[in-house]
Amino acid sequence: MPRASLGRVRARSASIACRYNRSVKSIALVLLLMLAAQVTLKGSRVLTTLFAVDLGAGPLEIGVLFALHGLFPALLSVYAGRIADRIDNRVMFYCGLFGYGLTVILPFLMPTLPMLYLQTALGGITSMLYVLAAQNLIGLMATPQTRTRYYSYYALTDSISAIIGPVLVGVSIDALRHPPTYLWLCVYTLVCASIAFFAVKRIPRQAPKPAPTNQVRPAAMDLLRLPAMRNALMTNGIIMAGIDLFGLYMPVYARNLGYSATTIGFILGAYAAAAVVVRIALPYVTERYGEHRMVAAALALSAIGFIGVPFIESAFLLGVISFVLGLGLGCGQPLSMALAFNASPPGRTAEGIAMRLTVSYGAHVVIPPAFGVVGAALGLGPIFWTCAGLLVGGAYINRRYGHR
Repeated sequence: MPRASLGRVRARSASIACRYNRSVKSIALVLLLMLAAQVTLKGSRVLTTLFAVDLGAGPLEIGVLFALHGLFPALLSVYAGRIADRIDNRVMFYCGLFGYGLTVILPFLMPTLPMLYLQTALGGITSMLYVLAAQNLIGLMATPQTRTRYYSYYALTDSISAIIGPVLVGVSIDALRHPPTYLWLCVYTLVCASIAFFAVKRIPRQAPKPAPTNQVRPAAMDLLRLPAMRNALMTNGIIMAGIDLFGLYMPVYARNLGYSATTIGFILGAYAAAAVVVRIALPYVTERYGEHRMVAAALALSAIGFIGVPFIESAFLLGVISFVLGLGLGCGQPLSMALAFNASPPGRTAEGIAMRLTVSYGAHVVIPPAFGVVGAALGLGPIFWTCAGLLVGGAYINRRYGHR
């Protein structure tokens, strides 16, 4: 090969390697920012549940409370996704994080149940913005070969924050009570937002592929015609139902047994620890067994865990059950993220991610109050058993889909 040609090949290889290194560093920065931000989100969910119980709320009121967290994002996330396909996702990430920090202070200023409803609704909107922006940024910066791996890492940060957040909040509630815990969560989130304001400049702007000006932009519902998208959304909805019911009613169940907020925090931390384990192994296990068989097995394992919850009163055994549920439910989110992104047409990736978030937030709206009615009428046991039946159905569907 002539020296000039060899030099061009080396220069091109060096340029590709440089862009790859910048992309990896940028993804690592997004993951680090999300790890810090999600500590508040995960902790505040436990804090709000326990504070609502302390204020006299029952299973139905708690279900309605968290339905508000998903109501407006379910209505607005697709529109937010379309906007994210046209603007800088970094701006949406920062604005969402800063806005969420401002909402967390509200129950400190007015510690009442109506204010919890308002804070939960506003927190759902603002958190949706930065979650959507972060998931789309990771998908855009990754390659098709590395996308599942990086979404697994994203889910891993979610799991780590789910360990840190509930434990810190549980200790803080026992030491300071509920309102002061909202105060330090607000300060912490605003510090994270300030760091993000300067850090996002190190993340390259991902310009979306614009749609031709002479074509009408397809409707969002057209994405549902894609079989891969429908499967990703269905699986995600079932998994989110399990995650929501665990996160909402396991603290209530443990509190009814007389356990402290610190103990409840550690029980929930066991779930998150299991999710960390399964998400580290996820890329390798998925490559060997395939997505659908793995999801089917995970849902079946989760169903077994939910069946056993009402028969257990020991804090240690509740921690074991939480760990089992973390293994089962922890692998579904990153797989559904990658499937939704990959199924989206070019230039509509944020919209595809937003469609998945719509299902997630829709589950927040429908599942908690629906199961809250069951809990108010029959107790907490039927909530867990009904959820187990739903997971079994999801496992059956995915098992059949995996054999096609």
